[in-house]
Formats: sequence, structure tokens, C-alpha cells
Amino acid sequence: MIEATRLAPRFRGIVAALTLSGLSSPGLAQAPGAGQAPPPAVVVERIEIQEVSNPAEFNARVEAIEAVDIRARVQGFLRTVDFEAGSMVEEGNLLFEIEPDQYQIDVASAEAQLSRAEAARLAAEQTLDRTRELVQRQTVAQATLDDAQAAFDIAGADVEVAQAALRAAELNLSYTRITTPITGRIGRATYTQGNLVGPESGALARVVQLDPIRVVFSVTEGLVTTLRQQEVEGPGAIDPNALNLTLRLPNGTDYEQSGQIEYIETEVNPRTGTVAVRITFPNPDHLLIPNQYVTLTVRESDVPALPVVPQTAVLQDRDGRFVYVLGEDNTVSQHRITTGARVENGWAVTEGLSGGEPVIVQGIQRLSEGMAVQPSEGQPSQGQPVNGDS
Repeated sequence: MIEATRLAPRFRGIVAALTLSGLSSPGLAQAPGAGQAPPPAVVVERIEIQEVSNPAEFNARVEAIEAVDIRARVQGFLRTVDFEAGSMVEEGNLLFEIEPDQYQIDVASAEAQLSRAEAARLAAEQTLDRTRELVQRQTVAQATLDDAQAAFDIAGADVEVAQAALRAAELNLSYTRITTPITGRIGRATYTQGNLVGPESGALARVVQLDPIRVVFSVTEGLVTTLRQQEVEGPGAIDPNALNLTLRLPNGTDYEQSGQIEYIETEVNPRTGTVAVRITFPNPDHLLIPNQYVTLTVRESDVPALPVVPQTAVLQDRDGRFVYVLGEDNTVSQHRITTGARVENGWAVTEGLSGGEPVIVQGIQRLSEGMAVQPSEGQPSQGQPVNGDS
């Protein structure tokens, strides 16, 4: 019993030494990797390249490019109203006629006055010629010649006055026929046949041009500045062909015609801090009506093709956004990315990915640079662009 007690510590030391030196029996040795956690399981998707648009929507108002209030320039009774309310009228079409009788009499009177003045000038001219001959013969004084010259000059001035009066009378007579200066749709007549109208009567009717037509919306002064800075044609210039401008009508349908930027206001509205932008649209079917409100959608004409990364794959720290990309040895590496337009289930990537990379989309919270993982394939990332910022 005493001998066994003495040998126990020595036996325990031998066993420990054999274990450390790898010479212990197979039953006593530990299995390789025992006690170590397996690599984490992750889901991987390959990044696809998609055409990514970043449309912006604005509330806009329709306005006529040209609109004219038809007014009377002379006073008189309306003889005729020569249009139907709501009809299309062409430039130069007769709209109203004022009774011309009095103005025809004024023209005739002015013509008579002109004839009289011309006759007086002719008589003064003949007198001047005879007086010159008498002065040359020294039969009359020089003062008589001076008087004849003055009388001729006055007669010539009287002719010019009579000519001006005739032109004024003819102009007033022409104003009895009221025509439209533009092509467009005319509204109702505010005066009917037989009414007395004149310059103080206000608008007799209104003509509005409908094709083409203008749409107006406002953008922030900062956005206008950014667009001008980015324009390759030069500072301050915005290429109207770089944008695709479409409309959504009040009933929710899309307008088939595309617009083009006409001009941008040169001043900022101090009350709103916005700049008005005016766009022209073809309007052959007259679906767009002045003072109507529509939704304007602005897209790039050349839609870029960019890698699209699922939103679940994107992490962010104080240095920005990043993703984990799977390497050939099933280890992950961190890739910094710059995102652009928002898509339905992710982001377009402008820098950091080129497309085709296997990106970790599930299990990313447990990852770190260089970690080994157990990957499995997921569904390719897809989505349609929607509004959003990076």
C-alpha cells in the first residue's frame, strides 16, 4: 500500500510527458481540430450589370406659348362675328367686323383733302417758276420771289399733312376688320352682333396657341448650379438633348410626346429659392391645356449600365459603404464602393465593383477581412430603378 502511494506521482508525470511528446496511446490522443468552430456559412450572389436610370419627378403647369386677347381699336357697332366658339383659327382669319361706313367716309374726305393740297402745291409751283423768270428780267423785286418760294413750301407741307391724314383714315378703316394675329383655339365672343364696341370695351375674345405648348416647373438653385457645372459644353450651358423629358397626365396616363428644354430663367425667385424651367412639347391632339397640372419626369437620355449590388450586401462605417467579396480560396475581402441610383432591392455602384463579383449577401455581420467561409449560391440581384440618392 505504501509502495503504490509512492509510485502514483511518478506515473502521472510519465503519462503527461507521453501525451506532450505525442507518444501516448491512440485512445488518449485528441482528434485534429477538436474544439475549433467551423467556418461560418454565407450566401453569395454574383453582381449583374444593369441599365440604371435615376428619374426625378416634378409637379409642373401647362401654359400657352402665345395667347392673345382680341380687342377693338376703333369704336363702332359690330356688324358680324365670324367664328364659332372653341374652333381653331388661322393667323389672319377674320373674327369680327365693325360697321365701316363712317370710316369709309373719313377715307373719302381725306382723299379729297389730299387732292386739294396737291392742286394748291401745283399752283404754288407754277407761280414760283413765273416769279423766277420775272426776277431774272428784273421786272419784280427779290422779295416777291421769296414770297412765292414760301408759298410753295407751305403747299408742299400741306400735301404731306393730307397724305398722313389719308393714311390714318385708311388705317382706321382697316381696323373695322378684326383678324387673329396667331394660330390657335378661340374662346367665346364676349360681345355679339349689334353691340357697340371700342378700345375701352376690353377683350372681345381670346385666342390661345395649343401646338406646340409649354410646360413650366421649378428646381432648386443648387440643382441648376450643379447641372451647369457638370455640363461638358461649357460653364452655364445645359445640353437639352442630354435629358429625356416626359409627362404623366392628370388621369394617370403617360403622354406620348417628349419635350425639349426651351430656356431656364436667368433669375432666382427670392421668395422660394427656385428657378423656373420651361419646356416645349408637341401637342397635335390638344391633350395639354393651359393652366393644367401634370407630372414631369426627367431621365438621362443615355442610361448608364452599372453593377447593381443587393441592399443586404452593403455595410457602412465612418469611412463609407463597403461589401465583402468572396475569393477563390473561400476567404472574404472588403471592397469599398460608391453607390449611385437606388434600385428596388439595392444600389447601383459607380465605383468599387465592375460586375460579376461574388458578393456576400447573408451572414455578413460575422465577417472580417480574410476570414474563411462556407459559401452557397443565392439568386442573382435584380431590380428596377426607382427614385433615390446615394
